[in-house]
Amino acid sequence: MDLSLTPEAERYGEGLRAWVEDNLPQEWRDVPLGTGNDDDYVAMRRTWGRQLAEAGWMAPHWPVEYGGRGLGVDAQLAYLDVMVGSGAPEPMNTNGLNIFAPALMQFGSPAQKERYLAPMVAHEEVWCQGFSEPQAGSDLGGLSTRAVPDGDRLIVSGQKVWTSYAHFAQLCYLMVRVPGESGGVTMVVLHMDRPGVTVRPLRNSTGSSEFCEVFLDDVVVDVDDIVGEIGGGWRAATFALARERSSGMAQRSLQMARELDRMVGALRAEVPDSTPETALVDAYVRSRAVDSTVRRVLAMAADGQEPGMLAPCAKILWSEGHQAQLGTLVELAGAQVSAAGPGWSDWTRALLFSRAETIYGGTSEIQRNLVAKAMGLPSDRGQG
Repeated sequence: MDLSLTPEAERYGEGLRAWVEDNLPQEWRDVPLGTGNDDDYVAMRRTWGRQLAEAGWMAPHWPVEYGGRGLGVDAQLAYLDVMVGSGAPEPMNTNGLNIFAPALMQFGSPAQKERYLAPMVAHEEVWCQGFSEPQAGSDLGGLSTRAVPDGDRLIVSGQKVWTSYAHFAQLCYLMVRVPGESGGVTMVVLHMDRPGVTVRPLRNSTGSSEFCEVFLDDVVVDVDDIVGEIGGGWRAATFALARERSSGMAQRSLQMARELDRMVGALRAEVPDSTPETALVDAYVRSRAVDSTVRRVLAMAADGQEPGMLAPCAKILWSEGHQAQLGTLVELAGAQVSAAGPGWSDWTRALLFSRAETIYGGTSEIQRNLVAKAMGLPSDRGQG
């Protein structure tokens, strides 16, 4: 497995680095996850995504006709290295670009690809994900949102929850169950402005409202917006989730090392007597393990290989490692977290927000069950 970049990817990365240095505002750099005002945070991410797309830097490994540059997958690693190295925010459509778009390219119709992919890259439309449900959680097989065929449309009713930024989204890739079909699980595109769609933001412990619940009351979905075929949604969802747990988390995962450097600098400047080397070495080892695993996943993608069980391993390493890293910071800073300046409140909010990281994208328990099953071991559901 070759982790080096091709000359084309290197040239792309060099050009992007120069452009970012000239165009990324200082106040947009190194903004911790889960901090900031919702409206301002979303506006920043959407504007940044739009600027990247307009300059031709977004999705370098996508085909040109869909808004990319037609380069290899390794160009995406060059893109991430520049984004992380500059402290740039994630573009607003990272969810759609890294999770839904690969599934749409694999299973969608030519008309769907033409209609949805280029506007997604350009950030003309914001996407959200309608997977989790109140009674199903991370058990996607237990979903109960129903879609009843009615001529050339489906009538959808049900509820979704933890739908990130649904109150800002124009479109949603939605999982539904069609009665009477084998398995029935189907992936569709939902237009969020359709009658019967109600979105209620959920305020979390950080004071933000990223997560939402979505109520669907006899909402019309056109049959042209079925991704793949009725009953074929499980394949599409599995394909999409594998990307979410690997390349979809790549930017956040690679940010751990940069975040650790900033944490150490803050501790040394504000609380110099609270930086025991053992705790920081442990944090450094965790960040390097995450970095190496994610780069290996991306290199496998560049070679045309499926990451397999490396994807859930990467998700576990990042989510649990990031929680531990932020916990180390707050623990070492102690009481001075609230007294050492306004920047410390962002770190505290980031720690609170990180509690969700072992839940979204598939809980740590789900990831461990996947690994156990692949190894022939019993999961925590028992021998069955």
